[in-house]
Amino acid sequence: MSEELVTYEVRDGVAYLMLNRPDKLNAMSDALSDRMMALWAEVERDPQVKVAILSAAGKHFCAGADLEATDFSGALPGIRQHQVYTSNGISRFKPVVGVVQGYALGAGYALAVCGCDVVIASGDALFGFPEARAGVALGPPQPSSYMPFKVSLEFMLLGWKGGQLMPADRAYSLGLVNKVVPREALMDEAKVWAHQLTLIPPLFVRSVKAGHYRAAAGHTAQSERDYLEYVLPQAVSDDAKESLAALRERRDPVFKGS
Repeated sequence: MSEELVTYEVRDGVAYLMLNRPDKLNAMSDALSDRMMALWAEVERDPQVKVAILSAAGKHFCAGADLEATDFSGALPGIRQHQVYTSNGISRFKPVVGVVQGYALGAGYALAVCGCDVVIASGDALFGFPEARAGVALGPPQPSSYMPFKVSLEFMLLGWKGGQLMPADRAYSLGLVNKVVPREALMDEAKVWAHQLTLIPPLFVRSVKAGHYRAAAGHTAQSERDYLEYVLPQAVSDDAKESLAALRERRDPVFKGS
């Protein structure tokens, strides 16, 4: 069980998924992303599952993409990590309750906020976007699409700095999480929400999720149209490669604007 990238079990109509790379701060490797996609499909097709709870082992929820185990080549860098959460409300309709403690950064932020319908966070949770420092290009959908415009700019440009990481109470005030509780109460609170969701007719849940997420996808559609013009050039640029190299080598990057 301890060797699984994501543990999975079903009890009383609830599927429990737990990221299980605590030694890597549950960073999302390509292998972990593939496993998550397979489990979301299992949740959706299992008639015994009415709701899912997504949590993570250890001190942190997810520190983002694992730079050493993620394919950043090609037109869609880190595409597996994007696919873990983008289908919510499109092909995934069963409700998901996220349990977030410690770091929820980059792809981890997107998995928690975009990939879960309800988010229960501990008081020490911190949300951020370290991709800016690594120079990793963005692909649709934008993980900050649920934020006010100015906050989104701050988050995506400066959300890698210690002092700029977003604490749980601010995330709650912005509507990014549903409730903040002490860390030791996280799972109990998530189970309460999950139980309440099991009492809602599945077709009603499906209709609400489809309506909400497809309406929100209007913004994403524009991002997709703009991708080739604005994002792809940065994704394959020398500066993007230099950012990753500098981060891995623990040195300051030298940019050439190309």
